[in-house]
Amino acid sequence: NKLELALASGMPSEVRGIDIYAGAEGNGISGYVAATGQSYLCPDVAKDPYYIQGLGDAKSSLTVPLTLTDQLVGVFNVESDRLAAFTEEDRQFAEILGRYIAIALHTLELLVTERHTTTGQLRQDVKAEVLGPVNDVLTGIETLKEDYIGMDDLRTRLGALSETVVGVRDAFSRITSPQPGVILP
Repeated sequence: NKLELALASGMPSEVRGIDIYAGAEGNGISGYVAATGQSYLCPDVAKDPYYIQGLGDAKSSLTVPLTLTDQLVGVFNVESDRLAAFTEEDRQFAEILGRYIAIALHTLELLVTERHTTTGQLRQDVKAEVLGPVNDVLTGIETLKEDYIGMDDLRTRLGALSETVVGVRDAFSRITSPQPGVILP
C-alpha cells in the first residue's frame, strides 16, 4: 500500500523521501485519499489534521484519487501558496483529469509490459543465434590447440584468442540479460 512518487514539480528533495501509505491516519492527505477513494479539498493546510508538508510555502491543497474502472491506482495532489485557492469546480475538474491520468498510467504500464515481453523474446532469439556459433568457434580453437601440441607460440596465440572469444561471449550474455524498468529517450 506504499504510495510511490511518480511525478513531482516544486517539491523539496527532503519531502520526496517521506514514506506515505494508503491509510486514513498518519499518512497525510494523499494517504487518506488513497485509503478512502474520496477527493480532499484543503483550504488551509495550517489547520488541517491530515496535511504533511509538500511545498515549503503551501497554504492550500487539492488531492483527488486516480481511478481506473473503479480501481484506485494512485492520487493526484496540487498545492497552492494561497489560502483557499481551490474551488469545488476545481475539484470536479481534477477528478476528470485524474481519470485521464489513470488511463495514461495504465497505458504506460501496458507498453512497458509489452516491451519487456517482446524485448525478452528478441533477446532469447538473438542469444540463441549468436552464442551457438561463438561456442563452435571456441570448440574449434580448443581442437586446434590439441592439433598443435609442441608449437607453444601458436598454442599461446590460440589461447589468447580463446580468452577473447570467451570475453565476448560473456559480455554478450550480460548485455542480453533482461533489465527491469522503463527506458526513456
